[in-house]
Amino acid sequence: MQFGIVENINDPLKLGRVKVRIYGAHDNRENGAYKIKTEDLAWSQVMMPGNTPAISGQGHSVNLAIGSLIVGIFLDTTKQEFMVMGTLPTKTDGAFDNNDRVRSINPHVDDPKGDYEPPSAFAPEYPYNNVYETGSGHAKEYDDTPGYERIMERHKSGTQYEIQPDGTKIERVVRDNYQLVVGHDTLEVYGNVRIIVSGQADIAVANDVNLAAGGNLTADITGNMTANITGTTSLIGVDNIKIDVTGSDKKITLDGDVDITGNLRLTAEGITLNTHTHGSNNVDQANTDEPNTN
Repeated sequence: MQFGIVENINDPLKLGRVKVRIYGAHDNRENGAYKIKTEDLAWSQVMMPGNTPAISGQGHSVNLAIGSLIVGIFLDTTKQEFMVMGTLPTKTDGAFDNNDRVRSINPHVDDPKGDYEPPSAFAPEYPYNNVYETGSGHAKEYDDTPGYERIMERHKSGTQYEIQPDGTKIERVVRDNYQLVVGHDTLEVYGNVRIIVSGQADIAVANDVNLAAGGNLTADITGNMTANITGTTSLIGVDNIKIDVTGSDKKITLDGDVDITGNLRLTAEGITLNTHTHGSNNVDQANTDEPNTN
């Protein structure tokens, strides 16, 4: 077995090969510089683990980074063909090469959170947290810490999801969110649902909308309310229907004919009829702006 440092990962054949400077073979110097330049190092194959097929595009890609400490063997006596068999995380310039999350450090503990967002269940203990992180900062965690088992996947921007030990899932999207369902979609919730929108909400339905409430329905509207209905409107109440208009000089305007098939009872201190037609006992009575006592 021999050790070395990865110096180039930009394989022109895109096969995952790397250029490695092997200690004792490629590290001789002359006037302070390596005798063998990086561009003169041979491309080395990287051995993949047995759980990835590495054929026909299947399996994992090679994700070595420049500066990775590797271990492997030469395949020829002239020490030209080298096979990388694995990496050795240690300390580089005094810093741990193993991921911070493995060592119970959360690098994103100060990320902004929603007003109603539950707290994270991040509490890993070494060596139970299995972490994968890319060079740009995308990360996955499969945490097996007893009592704090989690799954977390995070984009470098902060968009992420976390599945907590009890199965609770927390999603955070730092920018826009879009979802397309080509077929049908069903959301079944056994508990309560709360939707909080700080901006405007638009709902467009191309066909019927059916709303069934097993209890009360309450709408608190601080602005105006408009309903533009091109068809027939029916308001059916098994119990009483009550319309209250509060405030001075407020009124209810009915612009159209009104048919009343039951009894009509008007109760007020004064009733003004600006235009009306009376029955046969009151034929040709003039309109009045005063309460009618006839």
